[in-house]
Amino acid sequence: MRIDAPTKIYVADSPIHGLGVFAKEEILEGEIIEVCPVINMGMTFGETSHILIDYRFNWPQGSGQWTKQVVATGFSMLYNHSDNFNANWRSNLDTNCFEFYATKNIKPDE
Repeated sequence: MRIDAPTKIYVADSPIHGLGVFAKEEILEGEIIEVCPVINMGMTFGETSHILIDYRFNWPQGSGQWTKQVVATGFSMLYNHSDNFNANWRSNLDTNCFEFYATKNIKPDE
């Protein structure tokens, strides 16, 4: 497997939460923004821990019931949350990666 570094995004100070991910250039709806391999936290459904509580994800996403918790690499921990979001993520079980993708067109510096 080969994963190339994202070319259309950058990280900078964010008015929402310290740091955030922003578009260098227009990103079109449906376009993959970043592919992030995941690291298994060794936690299964029902286990609790405060370790990286704000940065880990349930895996796989959208399965109805997740089986483990993971931390995604890359800029994944820096994507900010918004009620009016322009990006989302999905689990790619074939590559064991998250795919962050645009849910609508994203303008430069958004």
